[in-house]
Amino acid sequence: MLSDQQILHFETFGFLLLHGLLSAAEIGEIRHAADELWREERGGSPDKGEYQHIAPFIEASRELAGLVEDDRIYLTIEKLLGADFVWGGSEGNKGSFNETQSHGWHCDRPGEEEPDYVRIKVMLYLTPTKKDAGALRVMPGSHRPPFYYQLERLNPIQAKPELMPFGVPGPELPGCALEVEPGDAVFFNQYLYHAVFGKQVDRRYIALKFAAKPTVARHYEGLKKHGAFSFHRSFVDRSRPRIRQMTELLPAEDWP
Repeated sequence: MLSDQQILHFETFGFLLLHGLLSAAEIGEIRHAADELWREERGGSPDKGEYQHIAPFIEASRELAGLVEDDRIYLTIEKLLGADFVWGGSEGNKGSFNETQSHGWHCDRPGEEEPDYVRIKVMLYLTPTKKDAGALRVMPGSHRPPFYYQLERLNPIQAKPELMPFGVPGPELPGCALEVEPGDAVFFNQYLYHAVFGKQVDRRYIALKFAAKPTVARHYEGLKKHGAFSFHRSFVDRSRPRIRQMTELLPAEDWP
């Protein structure tokens, strides 16, 4: 259960790092199930360290699908988003998606609307990371205006490290590196500016996404734009109360 101080930390800085959320044994089981999904996506071929991105991810695995219903995740999200939050999908990422092995500063939801509709990404790490070796870096408080708008120029150049709108390269911009070990989890507001620098050859993580209760049309439009309504068949199971709660506010006509 989160303390009032932890909730205030998330609201103020835009992120929360929870060490040891999952045990070593649990991570072993999760890693095995995740590796199986990545193996299936490769058609059973050997792992040669290539980049793989699969979405949706956990919904396709009986071993992983229960993560969203786990008290340690579900109740934490409930504390941060309030009642009637909705499911935003999942993804599984392995390796580095580019030759520079970095992902420049950006926010996940740029230019849509004012960052008042809270959406959270939960990063569950399967490999350790360090500041200059795959750690997620965040700019605390950058999910809040006016800081949020002052950083907007970073979004279109996240894949162009030679461009330096603030006069210094990406790794030198002010930020906080969230170094983790397997079992740690990062909860962060998707409007928060973040980046990754350094080796990611074997970086593996699962991301779970949630959003506050949608109340106006633009909330639904934003969710649909990013695939939140594309439920895997396992999430159209009305007998699971927590799954039902996370999906019943989203339009049923968009279910596959």
